[in-house]
Amino acid sequence: MVFGSGSRTVSASGLVTDNSILALEGNPTGPARFTVSYDRGNESIHVLDIELELVLSPVGMVQNDGVQGTLTAFQTDLAGMGVITPGQPIRIRLRDCRERVCSQSFHIGARLEVTRQYGGADLVVPIPVDVAVISVERSRR
Repeated sequence: MVFGSGSRTVSASGLVTDNSILALEGNPTGPARFTVSYDRGNESIHVLDIELELVLSPVGMVQNDGVQGTLTAFQTDLAGMGVITPGQPIRIRLRDCRERVCSQSFHIGARLEVTRQYGGADLVVPIPVDVAVISVERSRR
């Protein structure tokens, strides 16, 4: 709940920091969770190393009645990353893939900046993420 304007920052690890926002009971807060998966399509005995490229698309302002919000200051818990910028390519490596489906989960946190002109509303802000397969190679291990 916000009176006027405020922000809530949710880190990739789940730490929540509010500025002029009051938390309401029963509304869990946490970072967005994503899982990328690669399906080998067969039961081959070969061990694979898979490289994926992930891109977080720009997130626009959302408005519901007299309440508007914008996500900024994105961050992730992917190894070697931290702060991420929409449009920035991020490499994900699935090494030693031995199963039919290999996966990796990660979180994205951000800062939600909210302004309330009148009334009240729930805001849903989608985070579009695109993933492309860059390479699939037999592991040398």
